[in-house]
Amino acid sequence: MQRSILGLAAMLAAGWIPPGWAQPKWAIGQTYSGNIDIGGVQMPLPAGEWTVSGFQASTNLTRTDGTVPGASMVVTLAQLTGSAVRGYAVFVYNERSMSSGWNVPDAKTCRRTEIHHAKVIRDVQLSKSCEYVNHIIYTVSATSAQWWKDTIDFARSRAIVMPPVTIASGIVVSDRANFVSALYHFNPALKGFSAPNNTVWASSDWNVMNVAEDERKKAFVQSVIDWTEKSRPAVEAGLAGKLKKGEGLDWPAAMQ
Repeated sequence: MQRSILGLAAMLAAGWIPPGWAQPKWAIGQTYSGNIDIGGVQMPLPAGEWTVSGFQASTNLTRTDGTVPGASMVVTLAQLTGSAVRGYAVFVYNERSMSSGWNVPDAKTCRRTEIHHAKVIRDVQLSKSCEYVNHIIYTVSATSAQWWKDTIDFARSRAIVMPPVTIASGIVVSDRANFVSALYHFNPALKGFSAPNNTVWASSDWNVMNVAEDERKKAFVQSVIDWTEKSRPAVEAGLAGKLKKGEGLDWPAAMQ
């Protein structure tokens, strides 16, 4: 343990900067298209311009291998159409590329049985790949994460109408150095769906049981599920740093 700390100190003294430490602070209002580089990995974005709407860093103090604490970062981006939100993208990743002392967020969601879709593709120690589709009810409170408060403030400062519910596609991938949890939110209101009458998640209009009785909503959700299956390889490629400049994603067919 002591050798690891001394070795790190020597490398820092020599001018070595660990991955993630040197990356720029995200500025709300910065725009991206195609994909965004987040600490050495790339996250693909659906077509069009996306604007950073929030970010938050947190330190992981649970490390056991003698290295400095790891850190994770959340970066959120929004795509707007007029005063409405077409979609949100929320990326959580391992800011400092180390192989222990961190957990992959949202991986448990891929095993839930009461949401629209959940699928585990790979689960071998820190090497994971899974996906899910869920409906998200928007709330904000004093205990909300800073990145979400930033996103709400971003919308309010621009007189943007927040969707009361989104259909969200989650893709979680990791290797022994990095993890990425990518959550893409799609706004069904832009396709003519009315605001939900019930905003209680378990019984809302977009709950899996209620959607099963509505062919139009069921088709919308299935479109997001199909898109998730199609898009997961691009998130995997981004984790490996293999996306080309400008290479991104399409939109779900229901959002086109």
